[in-house]
Amino acid sequence: MSNKQLEVAKLLNSSVLQVLTSEELLGFEKAYMIASAVQELKTLLTPEYMKPIMALQGNKLGFKTDKDKDGGYPEEVVKNCLIEAVLLGVQPFGNQFNIIAGNSYITKEGFGYLLSNLNGLSYKIIPQLPRVGEKSAAVVMKIQWTYGGQSNEQDIDFPIKVNSFMGTDGVIGKATRKARAWLFYTVTGSEISDGDVRDIDAKVVSTTINNDKKTPQEIEAERIALLIENAANVTDLEKLKPYIQPSQYEIYEAKLKSLS
Repeated sequence: MSNKQLEVAKLLNSSVLQVLTSEELLGFEKAYMIASAVQELKTLLTPEYMKPIMALQGNKLGFKTDKDKDGGYPEEVVKNCLIEAVLLGVQPFGNQFNIIAGNSYITKEGFGYLLSNLNGLSYKIIPQLPRVGEKSAAVVMKIQWTYGGQSNEQDIDFPIKVNSFMGTDGVIGKATRKARAWLFYTVTGSEISDGDVRDIDAKVVSTTINNDKKTPQEIEAERIALLIENAANVTDLEKLKPYIQPSQYEIYEAKLKSLS
């Protein structure tokens, strides 16, 4: 790396750090700082500097996209997604973010990095044996964490939509990413959509809050509805009964009838 490129890299890092360390700022102050950082990053990320970054596209050492087979995305799209990813706190390498449909998505590796940088957080995610069907799967993830001196534990049943090429390891990998995303939201309150390019063939049913127009209650209702739909047997279905809402009794009874 030349001295000029090194100086640019330092300026880029400085802009990113100003945003990531401005936790105390809110409202227009925070918006202005983010806007300033975006503007500065766009200026610094010249075609010359973007050239080696573009070489990282389609590589797990860099970042994957849903257009890798077609040569990837143009520079402007990559630049915008790169800026969004680094300002969210992940690194521009190590497959910590992907580009899907022209948008930036944080991956399992990205959420792992974000969690590892939360001071005072220690956690374990322990998967149980997945229940895999032809088109869907579900796996209970035991999430144990300690943060701010308080220890917590929760079992969450994550529904996963699969394809014919996905094995047990793939299902656990997707569930791990969702568990990390859930824990990151639970601890920080920050809502970040999770995903990677593998979701183009098999979309993960999101159980994290990733729609600003939905309340946590609505998100939870959708999650329970999906678990009802994906229940593999009567025993699994009956475990959901304490959590279903009145509006879900009809689909619960219909599913129970189909499994009986």
